[in-house]
Amino acid sequence: MTKTTTIAALLAATLVAGPGAAQSQTTLRLSEPAGPGSPEAVALAEFKAEVEGRSAGRLRIALRLGDGLAGPALPVEGLKAGTIDLYTGPLDAIRHVAPREFGALSLPWLMVSADQLRAYLAGPVFRRAEDALLQRHGVRFVSTAFTGVRTNDRIVASTRPLRSAADLVGLRIRVRPDDLADRSWRSLGAQPVALGWNEAFVALRRGLVEATVLPLGEVPTAHFAAVAPHVAVVGTAPRLWPMLIAERAWQMLGPDDRALLAEAADSAGRTYARITAEAARHDLAEMTARHGVVMSWIEVAPLRHRLAPLWRDLVVRGLLADEAFATVTAHTTDAPVAVPVAVPGRQSMRRSSTIDGDRLAFR
Repeated sequence: MTKTTTIAALLAATLVAGPGAAQSQTTLRLSEPAGPGSPEAVALAEFKAEVEGRSAGRLRIALRLGDGLAGPALPVEGLKAGTIDLYTGPLDAIRHVAPREFGALSLPWLMVSADQLRAYLAGPVFRRAEDALLQRHGVRFVSTAFTGVRTNDRIVASTRPLRSAADLVGLRIRVRPDDLADRSWRSLGAQPVALGWNEAFVALRRGLVEATVLPLGEVPTAHFAAVAPHVAVVGTAPRLWPMLIAERAWQMLGPDDRALLAEAADSAGRTYARITAEAARHDLAEMTARHGVVMSWIEVAPLRHRLAPLWRDLVVRGLLADEAFATVTAHTTDAPVAVPVAVPGRQSMRRSSTIDGDRLAFR
């Protein structure tokens, strides 16, 4: 075959394949612990559509709901090993990376307001945790706008009324297996029982526990109303739903695709925050109107007062960064815990104002 014939053959092959053949496609595998139908799944479906649509085929998102690629406690390891490229889920899943710094978000009632969360995310302690995540593990946040915030929507379903901190004394309460949760509830005088989520209903029905912590908008509340007809709104803490990416995957992307991922992640976070707030309001209305649940609200100040010695002990023992404790407590507003109400507000990519105060408004 002559040189001229070879070139002609290559040109013909290119024309047959079409213009898209020269454009490479990058598939990013995203793992999420929540299953289909969850607020996370809805938000990630939007993320996938936005990324794939705006990239015109350059980027493809392979969603793995139900955490099919990494266990809920192992996302960092999955990202490091290359099993997954992206991960979304509760920040608790990466607490082990920088426990002193990230621990502030896991302690019940340490952080209960928008101002506290904003100050913490904008401060040097959280930035230090970000650096540890990147330098030691090769993992970064896709965006630091942190729009995926779930407000104080925790409730306690119980077999007896809970109206004040005094009612928690001696309460046998089911908690997730976690040392910080266990120590926090013990500091309130309760008797925590570490059980898996799938054991909570049976434990209530058999009288092994008197109460369990539930997230509004995520559980069949009517199911629990049959065995725990009293519900106390207790809040505990706002929760972040961040998106992580392996640094190796990040470096493979050009500036435009990185910006696209960040913008799509922010949009997904806003969707998640809106859906969870709507679900929380729906759950409260459903419980009271249709299932005869007796509602109560517990004030935060007495709870924080009882927990203060534990927090100081954690600082002394090096288990909680003292700067994080100082930052959070400097922005304390000991108001009654209330039901979150989503109010549209501006979103910013600037670290100093990444969480809109209106988004964490309370009524």
